[in-house]
Amino acid sequence: MNGGFSWSKIKTGDLLLLPNLITLLRLLSLPFIFYFLLKNTTSDFIIALILIGIAYFSDMVDGWVARKFNQESDLGKILDPLVDKLAIGSVAIYAVIYKNFPLWVLVLILIKDILIISGGWYLLRKRKIVPQPNKWGKYTVALWGVIIFFYLIELSFWKVLLLWMGVGMILITLFTYLRTLLHANLTR
Repeated sequence: MNGGFSWSKIKTGDLLLLPNLITLLRLLSLPFIFYFLLKNTTSDFIIALILIGIAYFSDMVDGWVARKFNQESDLGKILDPLVDKLAIGSVAIYAVIYKNFPLWVLVLILIKDILIISGGWYLLRKRKIVPQPNKWGKYTVALWGVIIFFYLIELSFWKVLLLWMGVGMILITLFTYLRTLLHANLTR
């Protein structure tokens, strides 16, 4: 975490950093993913799955690129997790409507995301700390990407097993972010 955050640290040029461009492309891919998912033909569904796979892969690549080429930015630390939450949440909504994804799990995912975003916003506004995803948050996003993908392709056995692993990861992630929030409040 960076204790000296101010909005003026986010520069327009940060949008042009390669990791942030990758993140923005992931965000811009969402309408295309839904376009192909909603067309309801096998070939369009396959195109949607390929786009989802590319988006999933790009989520792993952007952080690596940022670290490898020293292009980490406060904008990226904020933008990347927000795009992750939007992507997972929106595809999960589709999966609830069309693929028997449990509604209660979607609600759990959305509650987790709202709590994490609220805590992050608090840290940013009140403590001037840029919240950074921790390893459990990254693992959780990766696992939910796989789980929702399995629901989309209707891989019955694996989706149920992974679903319960994902619920456990949500609880671990919430605990770790709560601990971070409490630590930030107690140390300032």
